[in-house]
Amino acid sequence: MTTQTATQTDPSKAGPSFDSRALRDAFGSFATGVTIVTTAGPDGVDIGLTANSFSSVSLDPPMVLWSLARTSLNMDAFRNTGHFAVHILSADQEALSSRFASKGIDRFEGLTLDRGPDGVPLLPDCMARFTCKLAYQYEGGDHVIFVGEIVDFGHSARKPLVFHGGRYGMLLPKQAVAAVESADEFSNLSSDDLLYQVSNAYLRTRQSVIEKLESRKWTAEEYAVLSIIGREDGLCMPEIVARSEKVRGQGISAAIVQQLITRGLLEEMDASDGRIAVRLTADGRHAVLELIAIRKSSEADVQGKLDPSEVQLLKHLLARLDA
Repeated sequence: MTTQTATQTDPSKAGPSFDSRALRDAFGSFATGVTIVTTAGPDGVDIGLTANSFSSVSLDPPMVLWSLARTSLNMDAFRNTGHFAVHILSADQEALSSRFASKGIDRFEGLTLDRGPDGVPLLPDCMARFTCKLAYQYEGGDHVIFVGEIVDFGHSARKPLVFHGGRYGMLLPKQAVAAVESADEFSNLSSDDLLYQVSNAYLRTRQSVIEKLESRKWTAEEYAVLSIIGREDGLCMPEIVARSEKVRGQGISAAIVQQLITRGLLEEMDASDGRIAVRLTADGRHAVLELIAIRKSSEADVQGKLDPSEVQLLKHLLARLDA
């Protein structure tokens, strides 16, 4: 475990000084659930955002808390509201989480909503939901901590969406992990089982790509985002998430896109419909060329095991399976 020691600070300033990136990474080592917090803003405008700074506080009276960065454009709305709702997301709601973390879009567009006190928008089909009366506000450094008294709640037996180290995940019971790791669980699988062969070939090929990416200091998520934008520049966050779900079977965290913007590989732009989209920078285009070379190298490894006619037949069969 690496450690960080506070540097000497100006006596006129309170608190120690740490490397902010290292501290953020350390905070990210704590696995959390994912929530969307909503309220009704001025003039009845629906307001909502993704947050993982949520915690239960008290059973009697029933209370929860969450925090919001002072720089948030939604700060005034939450400070002046009478009620808010916290929605705990289920494992299949990653796209919804990414939507409410995106900028420049109508986050509520197309959603069927219920209404709580003061017109608070209530999202359907979440793992749990707490409708709260704003009870207290506390200063918390660069955040404000909101404590709410629960006036209504509901929950289901869904699996939770998990966030850890800047990435989404899902909870797998320990017993299930033990079962997967047990060789006895696979005793009934035959090496000529079709699904086994397809899955095994995919996993081996994917691992080869991941190893080559990691050797060049890329992550699979960065590869996915840049590949998607490389094929279709000027996409908004919900569109990136949708394409990732189609190709990878899972969405993309808005944090990954923001990291690529910070690194100068992507830049924000105004889409034709008024939303905020992203496109490749010159450095981003060079990065895509590097990623294409990595992909082609892995593809050549696969094709090297087959003759040309077998390659064409394999492509044909895979296309039929994907139809």
